[in-house]
Amino acid sequence: MAFAAHQLVGVITDPAVLMHGDAPVPEEVTTPVASAAVAAAAAASAAQGHGDLVRHPVAQLDGFLSGAEIAWLMELAFSAENRFFPARVSDNRDDYRHSLVLSAPDALRQLFVAKITAAMPEVMPQLRLGQFALGKIDCQVTASVDGSYFKIHTDAGANETYKRQFTYVYYFNREPKGFTGGELRIYDDMVRNGKLASTESFQVIEPRHNSIVFFQAAVGHEVMPVHVPSKQFRDARFTVNGWIERA
Repeated sequence: MAFAAHQLVGVITDPAVLMHGDAPVPEEVTTPVASAAVAAAAAASAAQGHGDLVRHPVAQLDGFLSGAEIAWLMELAFSAENRFFPARVSDNRDDYRHSLVLSAPDALRQLFVAKITAAMPEVMPQLRLGQFALGKIDCQVTASVDGSYFKIHTDAGANETYKRQFTYVYYFNREPKGFTGGELRIYDDMVRNGKLASTESFQVIEPRHNSIVFFQAAVGHEVMPVHVPSKQFRDARFTVNGWIERA
């Protein structure tokens, strides 16, 4: 089942809010969503055996880069270690996200824009999206060093981020892998009073080397804590990640 991209549904909060643990789970989304889109999402999820839960679609593609491209990317990241800086969230809380980020150089941005654009005919049907022209594609490199995490949040909110249609995360790491943890949780919703309401259930996406994940930017998600026994930067969980807008 497919529906128009402008009808995308999900939990939309800005700044990000904690939706589990000691914080209360919001009972329903405050931003109205189109009833047809909610019905379509619920029907598609029910057809896959998820009952009353709305399990949001995720596309994960393996073998995204060639061996030569991976080697180039790793050297780029490792050689830029002293240019990575601490990540921040929109309200500048220092207990919500811990990782290091690097603005993507032009060559890397161009590579990923081309690769992502080429993958769209395969990705959009998996995300239940109709075809649409791509707009801006953001790109950054993230190093999840020892102790890194990112609590539950969304990537589409009430400011300029509302333009984001979906999120992508490309995983890469040195082999053998030098970290544990770092799984991506994509949180489910449920329909309540004609709106999507948050739940505490989720699907888990493994950070597989040389794979890329796509999901709707308005969906709640979380990066679990990363453990790097060596404490070495090169053993971190690395990603190239960003957001894709509609033209």
